[in-house]
Amino acid sequence: MAAYPSGNPGEYPVQLASDIGIFRALVGDLESTPYDPVEDGFQNFYMFSDADIEGFIGAGEGSVTRGVGFAYLALAGRAALEAKSVKDMDLTVDTTKRPAELRLIAQGWFDRANAEDSANADEFVVAPLGDRCDPIPEGMMPRWGRVAVGRWGC
Repeated sequence: MAAYPSGNPGEYPVQLASDIGIFRALVGDLESTPYDPVEDGFQNFYMFSDADIEGFIGAGEGSVTRGVGFAYLALAGRAALEAKSVKDMDLTVDTTKRPAELRLIAQGWFDRANAEDSANADEFVVAPLGDRCDPIPEGMMPRWGRVAVGRWGC
């Protein structure tokens, strides 16, 4: 058993209403072991410490979902450092595909965070005003600000 604060220290029991608790639930890092000697309010978690989680959420600019994506990128980096392919007679152990799979999982979380951002964003479009010389697509009527190519000095 580890002594506090070695390993991945985190508050225990996990407060599932907090950002750290939501993160742990999304990643599946709710498993922990008590320290020896027992440290009140803290246990050693399997994957991430509370400080790691705060860093990932910070990198995600406060988004827990984006923070999960950064966590999976970190796991992909660790897996890439440890990737091996070993073959012995009829036994094959290949961990070289794990980093790519973890990067795909990270991309899925980033996509989810982007979708959340889009859903929460106000619709606002910046449109240029004044003389524009954009070509008019074939078959379309001219509108204010668009002229046919070759006319009026465009």
